[in-house]
Amino acid sequence: MAAALVAASVAAPGPAQAEVPKLSFFGLGGGVSDVYNQNDNPVNPYSQFSEVGADNVYKGRTDQEVARRKKALLASFERFEKTPFYIKTKQSQQLTSNLQEAAGLKQDMLYFSEPEGSEAWNKAKTFSQKVSTVGVDGRNKEWGRANQDYEVAANVLKEWKALVKF
Repeated sequence: MAAALVAASVAAPGPAQAEVPKLSFFGLGGGVSDVYNQNDNPVNPYSQFSEVGADNVYKGRTDQEVARRKKALLASFERFEKTPFYIKTKQSQQLTSNLQEAAGLKQDMLYFSEPEGSEAWNKAKTFSQKVSTVGVDGRNKEWGRANQDYEVAANVLKEWKALVKF
């Protein structure tokens, strides 16, 4: 058995080698001064950060991606609608847990609110902030304030849904 372990360890390939960044210092050398700048325009057809082209495998805003995000957003909204129950029954831990499970809400709302800086984008950010405030109110056991912040958040959500026709 020991011989088999030794043979297997000798035959195993070595660790994968990471590509070393090429740096330059004050313009001297063949690299760039910013390590993160080296992948600004990759030619990898599988990368979502490549230049847009016909040969790219990654396609943004596909029907499957939109459907997946919409489904996740609907699930998050269902969780958000349970918030008044936790406030009314003064369940601080359940409130926090419920709002944390709905945390993907912000990214999906911003996805449907593009472009950045639009009215829908700003409503999504305001809603996300109010949801966070409700969570803080619950942790601090300020139930009256939590209820008020929930009402504000619910109104902002209603306005956001109207803007993006969700």
